[in-house]
Amino acid sequence: MDTKTRQASAPMHHPTSIALRELTGLVGREEPLNSVHAAILRAARDIRPVVESGSVLAACSDEFNGEIRAAFDRDVARMLTAPSVPGTRRVFAVSNMGGRIEPGAITLADQHFTARSASEGSKLLLIEIAGHVGRRETAEGIVWGELDRFGTTSPCCGALRMLLDAPTSAQAVRFPWFDQLSAFFGPERLGALRNDASPWRMARAAIVHAVLQAESAIVDLLRDPPRTPTHVLLVAMVVVNRKGTDNAVPVGVHLLRFENAMAHLEHGQSLRSTPAALEFDATRSALRVRAIEDPVHPVEPAHAAHGHEGPTLHVGHGSTQLEQAHVAAAAHLPPPSPEARAQIERSRKQLAALRGHPHAARVYARPLLRAFLQSLSVVAPELGLAALALESGRDVLKAASLKKLLERGPAGANARAVLHDFEPALQQLGHAEARQVLEYLLAEHHPILGRRT
Repeated sequence: MDTKTRQASAPMHHPTSIALRELTGLVGREEPLNSVHAAILRAARDIRPVVESGSVLAACSDEFNGEIRAAFDRDVARMLTAPSVPGTRRVFAVSNMGGRIEPGAITLADQHFTARSASEGSKLLLIEIAGHVGRRETAEGIVWGELDRFGTTSPCCGALRMLLDAPTSAQAVRFPWFDQLSAFFGPERLGALRNDASPWRMARAAIVHAVLQAESAIVDLLRDPPRTPTHVLLVAMVVVNRKGTDNAVPVGVHLLRFENAMAHLEHGQSLRSTPAALEFDATRSALRVRAIEDPVHPVEPAHAAHGHEGPTLHVGHGSTQLEQAHVAAAAHLPPPSPEARAQIERSRKQLAALRGHPHAARVYARPLLRAFLQSLSVVAPELGLAALALESGRDVLKAASLKKLLERGPAGANARAVLHDFEPALQQLGHAEARQVLEYLLAEHHPILGRRT
């Protein structure tokens, strides 16, 4: 695949296998579902040595996804799982409206598939995340986002279509899945998709959704890493439901290795989560999708330090009265505990690994930032809140309200609640902006997180 078609190709420190390179070469290409699964299986089998394997499938509840559920079990999970595992217990399945990765699901799956690897060696955890979109053939041409459902034209994915249409009922009745999807996409992405009058509206929505779900799975893994040596092969795709057998468009391939609770980002490639950055080519029988540069969040060079490229940060060096007030309000807080310090150091190592790989930074900067703040919220929420309060130049960070909470001397529960409610705002940061915030928070001289005594 030409480099211009990629959002990011990020081999980190270890050479990738031919099978993994072939799988990543499928990103953005519509292929028969069985061909995609064959490529996934080859890549998974090349990850050695492992003493056991586990499989996770996240897919929409839609009945038209029955084909991918059966195919994943038959063509992938059955080939990886030990013969002693019953056929009905091969796959940890996440099935819900839209196919959302529910927080904690990956942690549970990892625990369920950890047996021999607890004492004998490494395991493989294969995660497949499948969004979907309908493709209906008409006399006037192909219509994306619809299918013939038992003789009736129907939206597909119905959950994503409802999200974009924003029905009045969603305002009158609490739909938890609707609220969660809205938070995943955020107002900017939703606004762009709702205003999209092109034939690709639903295809864009499905791709963005699958990319964001893969990111959330990575955040879960970074926040709560496997406790035993584990290789994670994560593949995100959009299944094309159509007349006949389904096709699939892989939209992300990630290989992560975990050892001693430390994540090593081995290889990554992904399409973009920005709707305007996706370009479609339907001149051939199979769809092709490529990423174009996002004019809102331009790529920063690999050597760029924070404050040299992209959005300007107004960080806490006492340069404004508000920043000085934040520092003073946080002065009573103790330095990071050993547990918090360990989390900070792990994240610093992961960030250092990204600095020499600008494409990898585009894929992993935002999930690494989200995972770091979520982890800090668990072990030291007051420190996380104080660190964010120093970002006073950002309206999105609501520094003034954070300052008031700091001045009250927030208890852990209060600080944790604020960070919890702040999470959706992090998902709206562009990769360059997320990278700069991460660089600042993990700097050795950070006024709050850099203190040692």
